[in-house]
Amino acid sequence: MLRKLRGENAIWSVGGMRRLAAVLAAMLLVTVCGGFTFAEANTITIADAGKEPVQIETSDTVVGKILSKQGIVLNQGDELNYALSDKVEDDAVIRIYRASTVKLTYMGETKEHTTAKTKVSDLLRELGITVDENDTVTPTLSAPIRDGLSVTVVLNDHHTVTVQEEIAYEVQEIENPDMAPGETKLIQQGINGVIEYEYDIAYQDGKEVSRTLVREAKLSDPVTEIVECAPKSVWELGVVPAYRPTNYTRVARFTATAYDASPMDNGIWAGKTSTGMPLVYGVIAVDPRVIPYGTKMYIESVDGQFIYGYAIAGDCGGAIKGNKVDLFFPNRSTCYQFGRRDVNIYFFD
Repeated sequence: MLRKLRGENAIWSVGGMRRLAAVLAAMLLVTVCGGFTFAEANTITIADAGKEPVQIETSDTVVGKILSKQGIVLNQGDELNYALSDKVEDDAVIRIYRASTVKLTYMGETKEHTTAKTKVSDLLRELGITVDENDTVTPTLSAPIRDGLSVTVVLNDHHTVTVQEEIAYEVQEIENPDMAPGETKLIQQGINGVIEYEYDIAYQDGKEVSRTLVREAKLSDPVTEIVECAPKSVWELGVVPAYRPTNYTRVARFTATAYDASPMDNGIWAGKTSTGMPLVYGVIAVDPRVIPYGTKMYIESVDGQFIYGYAIAGDCGGAIKGNKVDLFFPNRSTCYQFGRRDVNIYFFD
């Protein structure tokens, strides 16, 4: 009986050994196969703006999880070179761009902007602002962005503008003794001339800052209006009679210049007279010690080539001393044409 039991045990032991070998083989297979389920560690570099880059060894591959395990917090406006859900591989570099608050002055208006861009040029591009070589950007486009930086953009532009102005025509009266008092007859219709100016206009942020005359051309000369009328025996301001009056009391020779109502001639007194009299054709500047204000006159050049007509003393000037007068004309071109002349003044005082 004992032998039999031993024989059975011997048989069981061999079978057990076989089963044990099978179990061990299965366990080895599971162990080997299971080993492939553990990911190998990757080397990842994290470059956080303003800090030294650091390298870590991690088996994580998702960007958000990697940063979270490193205790890195992203603030509003911060940017990454990856999305948080992206997966990265060995030797990847995760770059963090920290947001800065920048004051930007553009078109004369200052606003604060939060940006993670690193250069001024990138900030402007982010905001949709286009500049060229004529514009002024302070600091320069290549300047680095930092918190609290102030950036100013001034848009510079130039445009050429052409404008036309009329040259007023003159009226010439021809006295006809055969006509009844007050009767007039139009002989020739007056037509205004046209002069053209071309300006180069400089703009900053859409506003005009300077204007330079680059061209001037007379397109047409004015045509004098000619009117036939009955003889006039009374003085009338600004009228150019056909004949020299005969009812004057005395005549004297003066040197005459010309001026208009522009600031170029009158500075802060442009368009005004020292007496408060309206500045119209026929009002002249005098030395009131020589010709009292309010004196009525008739003026023509000594050579008889230019007739100013009836005038009144209503203004003065710093350079008008002694036997000098300044004749008012409504436009500058006529002043240039007149220049400086010797005139005879016929007084009605």
